[in-house]
Amino acid sequence: MLSKRQFLQAAGLSVASRIATHGAEPAESARKVIIVTFGGGVRYSETFSGDGLRNIPRLAALKGQGRFYKDCRNLGVLSHYNSTASILTGQWQRVDDFGFQPPASPTIFEAFRQQRKPNPMDAWAICTNKSFSSIGAATSAGANVVLPKQLLLDAVKDIVKRGGGMGVADRDNVRRRLETILEEGYEGVGWTVFKGGKQLDQKVRETLTHALVEYINGPEAPASGDELTFFITREVMREFAPRVILVNFWDMDVAHWGSYSLYLQAVTRTDRLTGMLWDEIQSNPSYKDKTSVMILPELGRDGDTNAANGFLNHRSGDASCRNMWMLALGANVGRGEIERPVAHIDIAATTAQMLGVKFDCAGRPLTEIV
Repeated sequence: MLSKRQFLQAAGLSVASRIATHGAEPAESARKVIIVTFGGGVRYSETFSGDGLRNIPRLAALKGQGRFYKDCRNLGVLSHYNSTASILTGQWQRVDDFGFQPPASPTIFEAFRQQRKPNPMDAWAICTNKSFSSIGAATSAGANVVLPKQLLLDAVKDIVKRGGGMGVADRDNVRRRLETILEEGYEGVGWTVFKGGKQLDQKVRETLTHALVEYINGPEAPASGDELTFFITREVMREFAPRVILVNFWDMDVAHWGSYSLYLQAVTRTDRLTGMLWDEIQSNPSYKDKTSVMILPELGRDGDTNAANGFLNHRSGDASCRNMWMLALGANVGRGEIERPVAHIDIAATTAQMLGVKFDCAGRPLTEIV
């Protein structure tokens, strides 16, 4: 298992020298914000509608503790990168679907960094989706972006070639476990986006990869990319206590493979990991009673009325793709169900007010929770 000290050494190399230049971290009483996306897309029918509740036992139980927006709409491009970029910028995005372009508008991370002058560890995007390396900023300093699943590519190479105390059988077993994780996404794997230049510096990446090799060999070896994303998120929270975090889960996009059962398993896994993240918030003194969490799908999936197996894709533009939900929990959020329609772009405007940041965008703050 990767210790706190190992993670601090790994992730802090490229930024430690810059922390002192920005002065002290904002007061502990300052509000923190975590945005969690059910990345890959999920429909109402498999979550908060009727029989879908069985797939999300943690969120179903948490619903009564927060504000539930039953009509949260994605009115933009129904692709993963554009959907999440719209959530972060407050503007409907239309850029390269695979992350080769940054968002076309400034992100909330950039506004926060410019106006509040936090230390560089105060804004993070931790994403399972391999195409999200440029999601943290459009033009200026924004979030530290980590794609834990991609770091395992170098880890695989390191384990397979490693000699010494590990026997061939052990190394082969570790390799198979790692490759199972890496092969889950239907788009495949690779360093394609990272080679475009929007990456953690080489030394940090290599050090994180080495630390992940040790972690994978430990007792908590993950069974999916999202479990690895949760682990890295938890370590970032414990070591750096950022003010604003995006957590992008993405195992649900396995739906493209055509297996409804795997899709449902991924929905339940994301629900479990989101619940574990909430538990971490409640047990972590840096976050308890100081943190507002917004949980929402980045997009839906096609309805079965438009396709034999609508869950496979998410491009039809029907209500099953566009009309989703959002659950807000934590500090200053209150309780109750909101009937009026809201939009994905409202999340950035709401986050700005929660952080005390001025932010020019098309979205509107959700007044019940700011």
